[in-house]
This record gives sequence, structure tokens and C-alpha cells, in this order.
Amino acid sequence: MVRGSVRYFRKVKRKVTATALKTRVAIGLAIAFIVLNIVDILLTWQGLRLGAIELNFFMNSVLALGFASSVALKIGLSSGIAAIMLHRGQFAVMIIGVTLLSIVCARNVMVIEQLQQLQ
Repeated sequence: MVRGSVRYFRKVKRKVTATALKTRVAIGLAIAFIVLNIVDILLTWQGLRLGAIELNFFMNSVLALGFASSVALKIGLSSGIAAIMLHRGQFAVMIIGVTLLSIVCARNVMVIEQLQQLQ
């Protein structure tokens, strides 16, 4: 293949397009990871207001800081983790993280619904 040929251009274009798509998906996963962390902390606070208890001992310490501080800390930590995963190209880890956070948020919603029915 000669560098200036049409076949070479098409091959390079396909490679660039695949890389651009992979980058967009990775950024989307990172954003989803951050958003799900925000949803998780907000649902956790909603559950606590309704009488739920936090089972994660680390989050108990974070929640003791108060609403605004715990939300800010969760946003900061999740943004930092997402940036590290993006930088290292840890796409599988991002998919696992987004999946697990989705499950946690769904569980939080179920607990909140059960607590609302009790009141």
C-alpha cells in the first residue's frame, strides 16, 4: 500500500474512526460513573432520612461530615477515579464500576420505596 493511495487513506480513516468511537464510549462511561455516584449519595441521604442505615463503614464516616461535604467528597472521589481509569484505559473496570453502581442505585430505590410504604 502506497501512503498516498486511496486504499491507504481508507484504512487510516477506519482506524481513526474506531479510536474516536472508543474514546467517546470511554468518556461516556466515565460520565456515567460520576453521575451514578452522585445518584448513589443522594439516594443514600434520602434513605437515611426515612430511617435506613448505611452498611458501608467507610461511607458512615463520610456521611458524618454532613450533606454538602459528603456529596462534595463523593463527587471529587468519583471524578478522580474516573480520570485515572480514563488515563490508564481501564475500560473493563469502568464497565464493571458502572454496572455495580447501577445495581447499588437500584437497591437504594427499592429500600426507599419499602421505607415509604412503612410510613
